[in-house]
Amino acid sequence: TVAMTIGNEKISNAQLNYFYMDAVNNFYSNYGSYASMFGLDVTKPLNEQFVDEEAGLTWADDFLTSAKDSATSVYTLAAEAEAAGYTLPEETAANLESQLSSLDLYATMYGYPNADAYLKAFYGNGASVKSYREYSELRLLADAYYNNYAESLTYDAAALDAAEAENPGAYSSYTYQSYYMPVSKFADAAAAEEAA
Repeated sequence: TVAMTIGNEKISNAQLNYFYMDAVNNFYSNYGSYASMFGLDVTKPLNEQFVDEEAGLTWADDFLTSAKDSATSVYTLAAEAEAAGYTLPEETAANLESQLSSLDLYATMYGYPNADAYLKAFYGNGASVKSYREYSELRLLADAYYNNYAESLTYDAAALDAAEAENPGAYSSYTYQSYYMPVSKFADAAAAEEAA
């Protein structure tokens, strides 16, 4: 089943699930026992808890949005990398192979018959060593390409200052807050009429 399309790529439910579970796990890794401060109860299903009850937005919806954003970024960067002829660095590829070879060990430790069963339990239906390898290679390629591109940028302070002076709106950001304060709070009715 196609869950979403990014450019010419059709992303299956199984592939999107990798991004989804990573979004959930990243949240738990970052906030751990503080998750409840954000209104997340780790003992209840994500689709039964609201991030914004008025809007009907559940935690499952929120994590799905994060997963889709992440998938869009990864697939777009990976496509750019391939178009540029950029390949996964050897050290990164070797580290991935090492991690993948450990999957059977983790499966045994947690009582699963093999790595495919372990991944399926963690990521859901459709997860397998083969699809997890594809997902991991894609994500690592996107990250490596992004880092390589960022390191290749060479701007000095003078060039940045000149660009900002030419187009300040592109380099500056502003925030503001507004409050409604009715005149009646500060004056009697006659004064409010006059002010109006």
